[in-house]
Amino acid sequence: MTTSPEPEAQVSTFGALRSKDFRRFWIGFVISVSGQQMLWMTEGWLIYELSGSKLLLGANGLAQAIPATLLTLFGGVMADKLDQRRLLILLQMLQMTVMGVMAALAITEVIQAWHVIAGAFVMSSLGAFENPARQAMFPLLVERKAMTSAVSLNATIHPGTRVLGPVVGGFTLATVVGATSSAMIAGGVVFTITAVGFLVYAGFLRTVHLPAVHRATGRNMLQNIRDGLAFVKANGVFAWLIGMAYFGMFFALSLSVLFPVFAKDILDVGPSGLGFMYTAMGVGSLAGAFSASSLASAFGPRKTMIGGGLVLGSFLLMFGLSTWYPLSLVFLALTGVGGSVYNVGIQSTMHMLVPNEFRGRVMGLWGMTHTSIRPMGEMQFAGVAALVAAPFALALGGGILLAFVVLVVAHNRHIKELRRSAERV
Repeated sequence: MTTSPEPEAQVSTFGALRSKDFRRFWIGFVISVSGQQMLWMTEGWLIYELSGSKLLLGANGLAQAIPATLLTLFGGVMADKLDQRRLLILLQMLQMTVMGVMAALAITEVIQAWHVIAGAFVMSSLGAFENPARQAMFPLLVERKAMTSAVSLNATIHPGTRVLGPVVGGFTLATVVGATSSAMIAGGVVFTITAVGFLVYAGFLRTVHLPAVHRATGRNMLQNIRDGLAFVKANGVFAWLIGMAYFGMFFALSLSVLFPVFAKDILDVGPSGLGFMYTAMGVGSLAGAFSASSLASAFGPRKTMIGGGLVLGSFLLMFGLSTWYPLSLVFLALTGVGGSVYNVGIQSTMHMLVPNEFRGRVMGLWGMTHTSIRPMGEMQFAGVAALVAAPFALALGGGILLAFVVLVVAHNRHIKELRRSAERV
């Protein structure tokens, strides 16, 4: 591989949308994630409403971390061996079924906090197979010169849908609670909306066509996993990039687990105010995702990642210490900017470096940032909040990330030599 990440970053952010198949894949994913944004906000809100327990918020994260940790490597192997489109369609239908069951429990007002946690466990198990398949599939839908565009556009989906999804979810919850006086029924409505989103995404995926690609063959699953781990070990830049993503998620980007606590106990803004907290971070994350390509082109991936990490850690610390709601929203938006710049820099660099035959396994390891490390980070934040206080938990995480970026990342030789790494892999 002879092309470094920097020149590729100069391609227009929207260039990948010229591909009909990528465009269909992307639109369907936007619709699905819009429903999931409402789901993720509702899970924490409903657990806290039903139990009042900060520790159960953390337990919800732990329930998601366990299957993700155990299954994601197997999901990566399947993504390298199977038709990713068919696998993704199957997973959408299974996720829709889980949401349908959750909606029925909630609307009939028999749901309990442990039901929500159990549902999160099953969804995380399915996500351990979905994320590697999706990460392995979308680069096949665009030309190589549009790779950074495809990564950037994918990176805008979660923050972009976070702009409106949680607001709609918050007002939906507030409206249904006002009409029915039932948090359970309100949660059931959101679960139903999420189920419809999975169905729509499956429909879009049916219209996407994949090109013929070389797939991992001829070895058993465990050997395929060992091959993927050996590849990462032999090319240390991947281990460092994945480790950076893990660290940022564990100590910073899993902060939203404490949003219900801040909304109810510290900022006193209720479910609609909770929705705007997610939206503020989403606006910042979207801005960061759109600017990441330009920043990488101007400054290179190393400086982009370091700068993003410094912004993320600084404003997370400030948000943790803020007690004024408008200022807290500003700090959340800037936290989102830093988080997106940091993560897009990591992810786009990895996609430029990894060969297709290892992409599912390597990106499966990266995907554990969200499926495994995020829930662990949520448990960490919830535990510190329960033992000390929620503001202290977030301020501590921001300080730890700042120290990591300044003392470790800035001096790491693999990160300093990204261009030469691209030429060696």
